Amino acid sequence: MPLGNLTSQFFANVYLNELDQFVKHKLRAKYYIRYVDDFVILHESKEQLEEWKAEIDKFLREKLKIELHPSKSHVLRLNSGINFLGFRVFYDFKLIRKSNLKNFERKFNNLRIVFDEGIISREQALESLEGWLAYCSYADTFKYRKHIVRNFNKYFSYGNKLFIQNRKKYLNYIKRVDESELQFSVQKTLFNFKKGFKINEIAIKEGIKESTVWGHLINLIEHKQLPVWQVLSREKICKILHKIYSHKERLRDIKKRLKDNSVTYDEIACVMASIKSKRRRKK
Repeated sequence: MPLGNLTSQFFANVYLNELDQFVKHKLRAKYYIRYVDDFVILHESKEQLEEWKAEIDKFLREKLKIELHPSKSHVLRLNSGINFLGFRVFYDFKLIRKSNLKNFERKFNNLRIVFDEGIISREQALESLEGWLAYCSYADTFKYRKHIVRNFNKYFSYGNKLFIQNRKKYLNYIKRVDESELQFSVQKTLFNFKKGFKINEIAIKEGIKESTVWGHLINLIEHKQLPVWQVLSREKICKILHKIYSHKERLRDIKKRLKDNSVTYDEIACVMASIKSKRRRKK
């Protein structure tokens, strides 16, 4: 049965339920945490932990016919950090283990190769990396996650093979996507929108609110990854533009000027995002 499969996780929990009962009711350990086959017990006495470790090992051998991993079972001080589920856990923060970071870098480079060869699409690469980004979010990795997104936008860019025929255009394109800090959830909305899904369909497909989808589209327009005329009709864009007097205006003021209930705040925000995008380009 493959590791990571939901069925294997279920049977692991069923099989190790006896260990949970032994630790909680026989040893009476107050602080016990287990996830599948990884577990941690906290106690202020090193001697007590050593004793429990020996009893648990004996219980596993006799009752469940398994044993503790000799190189992964240790009694450690909390201030030095403990390894749990791929993280290095300290009192006030969590870090990702270096071995996990190296494994991801290797996977990322492999994805770049198969993407450049045209074996996988940008969306497939994104789906592969999205799980890693979600996993990283449980540690103190804000800057690291932004670094991943920037590299993804740079190396998995749309149409990079077409642009390379014109070096100047290609370099401008790479500069643009490299500066973008769009999150993966926003880019998933872009993929679905490009495929022809409507806003309500995207919301259902991604399990988010329609207002969140609109927020993604506004973000995409402002970052120059989606032209506003692909989202709104030219007639509606012109109608909104005629009532915008400044890029710093509030949406509420523009809405009052329009006097048209068919125009929503989200649509006004899309046009405003397009104006901000053009101002960025001029700067």
